[in-house]
Parts: sequence; C-alpha cells; structure tokens
Amino acid sequence: MSNNQELLRKLIDDDETEDVELQKGGSPVIISGLPVKKASSKKKRAARRGCPCWCKCIGITMLMFSLLAILSMYFAFTRLKYVVEELTVETDSPQKFPIVDMSEPELANVIDRVNSFVDGDTEDLVLYQDEINGFIGHSDYLRGNFMITLHEDRVVEEYSLPMDVLGFDGRYFVGRDYLALDEGKNIVEIKMETKASHEEWFDGPLFFVQLQYLITKIKDDKGQNMLALFLEKGSFFGQSIPQEVINERGNLLEDLYNSDDDDVEKIMEVINSIEKIFIEEGKVVVNRPF
Repeated sequence: MSNNQELLRKLIDDDETEDVELQKGGSPVIISGLPVKKASSKKKRAARRGCPCWCKCIGITMLMFSLLAILSMYFAFTRLKYVVEELTVETDSPQKFPIVDMSEPELANVIDRVNSFVDGDTEDLVLYQDEINGFIGHSDYLRGNFMITLHEDRVVEEYSLPMDVLGFDGRYFVGRDYLALDEGKNIVEIKMETKASHEEWFDGPLFFVQLQYLITKIKDDKGQNMLALFLEKGSFFGQSIPQEVINERGNLLEDLYNSDDDDVEKIMEVINSIEKIFIEEGKVVVNRPF
C-alpha cells in the first residue's frame, strides 16, 4: 500500500515538472485540456504592417489622379478665361433691348400655324418679327438681352448676353450678326461681329461665309427638289478657309439627304415642299406650291 502511494506521488510530481518545462519551451499550452499554439510576435507585427502598405498605394494613386484633375480644370479655366476676356466686354451698364410680351395662348397660336404648314394643311406661312421676339421674351436668359429684326432680304440679330452663367460677373458677350439673301446671284451671306476688339487673338469678324444655293432635281427622278449649298468664301476666327477646300464644291447638305434619320427625312420633306422664302420688313413669308 505504501509503495502504491509512493508511486502515485512520483507520477504527479513528474507531470507537474513536465508541464512547467513545456510552458518554458514555448510548446502548446494546455487550456481546458486543449492544446493552443501561441502566435509568434514576428507574425503579429507582419500582420499589422500589411494594411498600411496597400492603403498607402491607393492613397498615392488617388492623390495623383486628384492633382491631374485639378491641373486639367485649371488649364481649361485659364483658357476659358482668356477666350471670355477676348470676346466679351466689361461694363456696369449693359445694353438692353425691347421686350415683346406675348401670352401663352398667343404663342400657342403661332405654334399651331407652323405645325399646320409643316403638315401641309396651309399654303403659306407668315411669321412676324414681334412673334419671334415674343418667344425670346419667354426665356429668362434671353429676355431683354437678345433681339431679332427683319428687313428686306436680311435677318439681323443683336445681343448683349451676361457671362455670369460661366462665373464672369460684369462681363457681356455683345455683338450682332446677320443673314442676307442675294436672289440675283443665289448667294446667302452670314457674318458675326462682336463689340470686343480681340486684337491680341485675331482681326476681323468671328466668322464670315458666303454660300451659293441651288435647287436641283433629285437624281432618282421622283419630281422632288433638292437644295444644295456650296461654299464660296469664308473665315473663322480670323483664319480664311483654304481655296482648295472651296474648289472641292461639295454640297454642304449632302449628308442630310443621305441620312436615314426619320427627323432629318421630315425636315427634307418640308424643304422640298417650299417654293420660295421672302424676307420682308418685319416678317418672313414662306410659300408652298399648290
């Protein structure tokens, strides 16, 4: 019996010594009878350092893209600022034009007349200068800043448009343009000029073109007319159109006639149905052959 007790005490003492040695050596620790392996401090440090690395890469990339975007916007703004300052004038008392007030029923009546002409229900269409300016008067931006006048064979537009919509308070795009018809030579002339001198950029008008118009029969012999426009001369922002381009004598409306778009086909049908357009004092008259 004493031998058995001695043997049992020895076994218990050996187990306790073995547990202490295992814990000292970093081997698995016995917790509630289950071995759990301790994570090394090196691996913990590596895990902590992994996230900041890729976070830094993403942060640097986003910073680079942000800087590029800011630089692009700054460049565009400086160019826009240059263009606005060259083509506009600065004034505290901008020019104002007469306002034509028309009621909603009156405007609807004009639209009905135009639609009736387009649908082929009326022979002629007459649009008066005040009716056109009446539509302009219903625009918050154009009201008092834009006006159209109709003279014999000439349409004139005058404007003094505020540039505060672009962030340039106190600056205005002031100018005039016209469209003139020379029926004897079948010439349409269009010209736009501004009050700003823009001498540091270019001399002359913003643009000027002379177009020759011809009415010919469509080749498939359907009895329909085709309107053709040919460039005679012109310039844009002080640069003359090269003579070799003018010599090509390409019809500027050719793409419209070759288009499969339903809206374009409808426009071409309306043009084909027009016999003549008269620009008279205070009105435009469009005749349809019957």
